[in-house]
Amino acid sequence: MKIKAAACTILLFAAAFSGCAKNNNKTTLGLDVDVYLHPTSADPLDILLQTAITKRLNDSAVTRLGLIHVRVEEKTVILTGTATERIRDEAERIALQTELTLNGESIRPRQPITNRIATK
Repeated sequence: MKIKAAACTILLFAAAFSGCAKNNNKTTLGLDVDVYLHPTSADPLDILLQTAITKRLNDSAVTRLGLIHVRVEEKTVILTGTATERIRDEAERIALQTELTLNGESIRPRQPITNRIATK
């Protein structure tokens, strides 16, 4: 879904800027898109859980200050990146407390969380 959205965005930018030049000067537009789905995260429930944890980490005033990556494989959460010890602990707490409900079924990460966040 994210890849389709990124491709659509790129096409919109290309269409918008293709006819804007009035002279022979060419304008180059660069766009970096960071989309990563781990190849072993093929289960849609893992992808939903990974997305929910990532969103909560980005929404948190504490954890958004760190460089944290989330990967979920068979409901096992793996946190990697670099942060302070406070951010590292908060990221683990958020991951543990994340719960989704899909069609009345609760989706929670397996415990324990694998926290490989390096501290500064």
